[in-house]
Amino acid sequence: MKIKLFTAILFFYTSQVFGQSGIVKCMGINHNKWDSCVGSIAIDGTAYVGDFKNGLFHGEGTYTFSDGATYSGGFKYGKESGRGTFICWKHGAKYSGNFENGKKQGEGRYDFPNGDIYIGEWKNGQRDGIGSYTYFKSKKVEKGLFKSNKYIGKIK
Repeated sequence: MKIKLFTAILFFYTSQVFGQSGIVKCMGINHNKWDSCVGSIAIDGTAYVGDFKNGLFHGEGTYTFSDGATYSGGFKYGKESGRGTFICWKHGAKYSGNFENGKKQGEGRYDFPNGDIYIGEWKNGQRDGIGSYTYFKSKKVEKGLFKSNKYIGKIK
C-alpha cells in the first residue's frame, strides 16, 4: 500500500513539474530508451525521478531505495556522481557531499545514527584523507589523517 501511494504521489509531482516548465518529458513505456529527458519510474519498490540520458539516470534526480532511503543529487551514467545527499531514514544516517561512480568520494559530511559526525575527505566510499571525527557522547574530536575508515593520527 505504501509503495502504491508513493508511486501515485511521485507521478503526480512529476506531472506538475513538467506542466510548469519547458522540460522535455520522457515518452514511452520503456525507460531504457529514454534520452535527454526528465521522467519517473517505479520498479520493485524503488523509484526514480529525474534526468535520463541513453536510458540511464544522468543529470539531476532523486532515487528512493526499497528500504525508504533516498539519494538526491547528481547522476552520471546510472550511478550517483557529483554533489548529493543520501539519507537512510531507517537508521538515521545522513551523508552530504561528493559522489563518484556510486560511492562517497572527495569532500563530505556524514552524520551517524548515534550522533557522531565526520567531516572530511572520502575515497572509494570510506573515510580517507584529512578529516575531523566528533564523538557525540564524549565530545572528543579526532582531527587529522584517516585511512580505510580509521583514524591514523594528527598531521605534523
